[in-house]
Formats: sequence, C-alpha cells, structure tokens
Amino acid sequence: MTKDFSIQKILSILLQHIKLIIIVSLASALVAFCYTKFYVTPVYSTSAILLVQNFDNSQSATEPTTSAGTQRVWVSDLSSSATLANYCSVLFKNSPEMLSVLDGCALSITSEEETNFMRFSVSGSDAKKVYEVAQKVTEVAPKIYLETYKIGKIDTIRPASVPSVPSSPDIKKNVLIGFLAGLALALVISLFLDIIDTTIKPEDDLFKIYGVPVFAEVVDFEREDKKR
Repeated sequence: MTKDFSIQKILSILLQHIKLIIIVSLASALVAFCYTKFYVTPVYSTSAILLVQNFDNSQSATEPTTSAGTQRVWVSDLSSSATLANYCSVLFKNSPEMLSVLDGCALSITSEEETNFMRFSVSGSDAKKVYEVAQKVTEVAPKIYLETYKIGKIDTIRPASVPSVPSSPDIKKNVLIGFLAGLALALVISLFLDIIDTTIKPEDDLFKIYGVPVFAEVVDFEREDKKR
C-alpha cells in the first residue's frame, strides 16, 4: 500500500512519536555534553601585542621635529614598519630559537591589518604553561629581530595574561549541535517507522486499498476499556 504524505499527515506522524523525538533529542544532547566535558581536552589561549619599528629612536637629533620639539612620525615610517612586521611574522615562525621556547604549545603570529602591530597567540592544555610560554615569546622576539635586522626595535604594547577559562571546546555550542542532530535523527526515525508500518489504522486506508467506502466499524471493546 502506497502512503500519501502531506504536511498535515507528517505533523500527525510526528505528534504520534513525540515521546520518541524528545527522548532521542535530549539523549543526544546529553551524550554531546558528557563527551565534551569529560573526553575533550580543554585548550587555553592567551595573546600579546608587539609593536615593530624600523627606525632607531637614538637618531632623533637628526630627525625632523614638530613645533613642540617632539619627534615626528612619518607615514613612510609606519608603512615600512607594517611591511617589516609581515616579514617578522615569517621570521619568528621559522626561528629555531623561537621554536625552542614553545615547550609543546602552539604559536600563531599575525600582523594586525597592514599595521606594524603584531599579535602573538599561544595555546595549550595548561593555562599557567601557556602564560609562561607567551612571556618567553615576547622576550625572545626582540632579540631575534635585532640579530637579523640590526636596527629598529620591538616593544610589547599589551602583555599576555593568564587565561582563566578555556577557549575551547564550546560546551554550549556542542550541546546545541548534539540536540539538533538528535532531533533530526528522531524525525527520520519517526517517518521511517510510519513508512514500514503496514497495518490498517484509519478507516480511509480501506477505501484507498479497495475503493469501497466504509459504512460501519466494529468497536474493540477490550482496547477501549484499557484506554479508560
């Protein structure tokens, strides 16, 4: 017997299996929570921002000054420093001295949108260790820079801090994903159970099979008594 599916029919099927849908969805969310909480290693991360300058402040006596007597910062200096910051990010990522202080932590170096500011991000499974490595990284970076370029400097603008909470995994996000996955699975199961169900339930099923209208039906008194 072929079954016709309409929106009303699908809603009726889902309502019949509402308990199954709720149980499977909640169970999936619970599994996602337990897996994230007890089996996924938390990752902590911290970052520091460093400023790259390609000019030497010791030469301020020969540099142009403003009317207030302070040294002027030229746009060309900022532009070339931004370019230098991009080169430094490649230099630091491949420096053996920099890699030697990571101690198993991951390091990400990015220049901030074509500026001479660089962000050093360190991540790992231990919050204190991540902080200590970030401190070492900001101490080693200026030394590597001067050994390579001989002029200019790198200053720490914002030092790293000890991370108080893990940056990943996101428990709420994973629980939501688990709930939605369980909900989708429960809906598919509900529709599948209806498809493989070949029993005749409503009276219009007989009309669809034989083309004969139903004028009366025998009541199952035993089932009615159980419902009561």
